[in-house]
Amino acid sequence: MTKHRILTALVAVIAVVVVAAVIYLETSSSSSAAATTTTSTTTTSTTTPTLPPTTLTPTTLPPPERALVPVVVSSGVSKGDRLAPGAFLLGSVGWSDIRPLNGSEPLTQTTVFYVDGLQASAELLAVDGGLAVTSIASMADAPPVAGLANAQLLFFLGGA
Repeated sequence: MTKHRILTALVAVIAVVVVAAVIYLETSSSSSAAATTTTSTTTTSTTTPTLPPTTLTPTTLPPPERALVPVVVSSGVSKGDRLAPGAFLLGSVGWSDIRPLNGSEPLTQTTVFYVDGLQASAELLAVDGGLAVTSIASMADAPPVAGLANAQLLFFLGGA
């Protein structure tokens, strides 16, 4: 193994740890804030959608090469401060056509959305992002994200 490959692997591991820590901290701070905050019921309240884990059977088909699948990294209404680390994480494991975009609605859990025919790629992206293989859903169930265009996978960071 060359020094370059060892360094690349080390950077990838560090990136995974950083993104996992950010997701964990965001999720835990959202949960603790929700637990300590008392809310009143009004007619103008909004709810954060929660998607159940997929009930699809994991596919046995091989996914296309990571570099060939356009991916969008997004999160709910935020400043986008989690998008760059998320895109870096995915880029460090081989996904190369990545665009960070802000969404308009938050999700409580991180989910990978996919277009028809790319379930295997969604499962691979979920695993690469440190998620359970069941954290996937159809793109039709995705919250609105302006600029999706040709994206075939949407890595939507939850908890924000």
